[in-house]
Amino acid sequence: MSGVVFHVGLPKTGTTTLQKAVFPALSGVAYAGKRIPGYGFATQELGAALSSVISADSALVDPVPALREAIERLRAPCGVSTLVVSTESLAHPAARDLGLVAARLAAAVPDARILITLRAQESLVLSWYRSHGRFAQYLFTHKSESERLDGSLTQRAWWDLVAREPRAGLLAMLDYDRLVECYTQRFARGVTLLPLELLSTDSKEYAARLAAVLEVAPSECAARLTNAHENRGLSAREVFAGRLLGRFGVRANFLEHRERGAVRRWLAGGPAADAELDPTIAARVRAECAAGNARLAARSGLPLAALGYTCA
Repeated sequence: MSGVVFHVGLPKTGTTTLQKAVFPALSGVAYAGKRIPGYGFATQELGAALSSVISADSALVDPVPALREAIERLRAPCGVSTLVVSTESLAHPAARDLGLVAARLAAAVPDARILITLRAQESLVLSWYRSHGRFAQYLFTHKSESERLDGSLTQRAWWDLVAREPRAGLLAMLDYDRLVECYTQRFARGVTLLPLELLSTDSKEYAARLAAVLEVAPSECAARLTNAHENRGLSAREVFAGRLLGRFGVRANFLEHRERGAVRRWLAGGPAADAELDPTIAARVRAECAAGNARLAARSGLPLAALGYTCA
């Protein structure tokens, strides 16, 4: 029977590259999704079970049996060494409780291996703002009924909304040390951490760490990673188009996973929008994450400070 790997892909950590260019192409891997660009999974049963694991209220439903059954039906006949399930939603700000998600995965598939992809928090926050925050997406914040939100937010305005929920949403996701601890406590097969920064600073090490958890040849991972890159930052033209269309009720999701039409090629040209994170926001992120990053570096042996992570 095949081993199972859950890729707990923090959003904006190179997940789309792995989901589109790597996981489906490896000879020793059966990839059950998330599949790009359709966002689906190998079976509707698996997709529904994962959605329930991520968001279900435990007082109303126990999602563990459905996920266990969905995984067993896929892994028994797949005929390769590793079945991979990948989705950012396992560590997404939209998840009801990140620790509860980990507990449910462990109860359903206790022998699974865990792959967690990371990115230095300041870089992730900027990327999140550029893709979602500026268009008031995934805010998960409390507001009064009379409070109006603009469809296009500056970095400061967006962060003021995010900071209202210091123990939930995006800020909770940035506590990598606690997130990793949730998984290391529950999975005897262990947790592999894969910082995105390794891909540019030491691609061989990145491929080797990825190959080890997937139980495939490092050379095969390295070959699939060559020139593989998705979801570049938005250009100033694209941001302007998103803001303009937002005034007419058109969501900015059209800017993601862009086709290569002439209009979209033109929109993608020109200077990048928001090349740097606001210094005040950067300072807050560093202050919130430094101690946890230092603990995580000590426990994992990863040179996080050298990779650009703030460590106390």
